[in-house]
Amino acid sequence: MTMFKLVFIFLFFFVISPASYADQNDKRLNYLFDKLIIAEEDEINKITNQIWKIWHEIDDPQTTREFETGVQMMNLGYFKRSIDYFDKVINKNSNFAEAWNKRATAHFMMGNFDLSMQDISKTLQLEPRHFGALDGMSLIFIHTNQPEKAIEVYEKMLEIFPNSIGTKLKKEKMLSLSTKST
Repeated sequence: MTMFKLVFIFLFFFVISPASYADQNDKRLNYLFDKLIIAEEDEINKITNQIWKIWHEIDDPQTTREFETGVQMMNLGYFKRSIDYFDKVINKNSNFAEAWNKRATAHFMMGNFDLSMQDISKTLQLEPRHFGALDGMSLIFIHTNQPEKAIEVYEKMLEIFPNSIGTKLKKEKMLSLSTKST
């Protein structure tokens, strides 16, 4: 085999490999999640935004377009159409947690809580630290009048960012609701 063929094979498989994703497996995430554990409220937003950015990274231009179109459709209120785009992304890469999470959001917005919860479960299977999916799960529990389960979810979120004032306030609100109902 000539040197040219070896270089071509190397480039194809290791540099130009199609549909490579940063997503929830990106090595930068561990560092950011470690920082979240000790971050104070003013830093939490900055770090979570960096995490969201990584979760959205897709190195395949076609899949990026489909994913971004799904997000745009969802933001415009075209939830069924957004689900169609997220389905395409998931069919190409079923291990892309953020596509599952976005589809869960679209289902939630349509009131399809069971389908949303299924997608949230898949998101959390792929990325157990996905605070967005956890927050979505808590909203479903709130909508279905299960404050105790929402409290459990907020406790999991506080393991990710223990100093989150917003999450603590949500948990306290659920605690007050659950004590009023007993």
